[in-house]
Amino acid sequence: MDKTLILGYGRATMVDEATAAEIRALDEVFFQTPGRLSRALPYSLLAAGRRICSPTEAPIAQRFNQHTLILTLSGKGVLDVNGQSNLLQQGTIAWLDSSMLYSHGCEPHHSHWSYLWLGFVGHGLDTLFDNLGVGGNPVFATAAQHDLQPLFEDILKEVETSGFLADSRCFALLAQLISTLVSERADCGDLSGAVQRLQRVLETVRADLSHSWSVTELAAAANLSQAQLFRRFRQRMGTTPLDWLRHERVNAAKRLLVVTEEQIGQIAARCGYPDPFHFARDFKKLAGVTPSEFRRQGRSASFGSP
Repeated sequence: MDKTLILGYGRATMVDEATAAEIRALDEVFFQTPGRLSRALPYSLLAAGRRICSPTEAPIAQRFNQHTLILTLSGKGVLDVNGQSNLLQQGTIAWLDSSMLYSHGCEPHHSHWSYLWLGFVGHGLDTLFDNLGVGGNPVFATAAQHDLQPLFEDILKEVETSGFLADSRCFALLAQLISTLVSERADCGDLSGAVQRLQRVLETVRADLSHSWSVTELAAAANLSQAQLFRRFRQRMGTTPLDWLRHERVNAAKRLLVVTEEQIGQIAARCGYPDPFHFARDFKKLAGVTPSEFRRQGRSASFGSP
């Protein structure tokens, strides 16, 4: 993986209105090239940056095939998506699909707009984006409630330092951010009843992968019959509940194999496989290699070995 600073003006501190006159333009952009390990992770960070802009600067409207999260630190910005205008204020997060027709910049009557941003891709993001209704309502107020700035800053730090575990750490931080945004929409009733029920199942299971989940328990967690659960999973996830659970367990095991020193048997148990042989069989079927081979390949990729 690498990082590239493509734009850099005088380094400035993100400040409030009281010191707006002292603000200097800032535009730092870092690219990250995902390593081989990233192919095993659901989300991959592609770029991240910091920016302070003024109302005299032209709005940004470049089209990219990626998703972007924008955290406003101070000032105000305006995000236009398909002709709809959204005001971005301190403590809000905007979720943008940059393949859409959009533009964003400093609010014309405001002195500045300072923000952090992350660009990423991943499996299922388009479906999640649609299910949450982000296209019509891209602004989340959750940042002020949950203090999500440290998550953004930690991701930026990983990209800037380009550590050998940057891929997995950026994934974990991104997943935490996205989960918080999903929870906000669910708590506000912005998700359909069906999606809320499925989301409740996903969160319940992910919180305790070591549990021996049955279809009966999953259906009860969603307050659905087993037939309804299978139908909703097919519609929303494209698979069965148990197949989804199998993939969740193996994905969790992949991360633990690379970022911890735990024995494979312990990792298997943590991910819901009391029988290591059953774990090894499922893991090889889904990952194409044995757990020990994945651990060796993941660490070689992280350290840049051939």
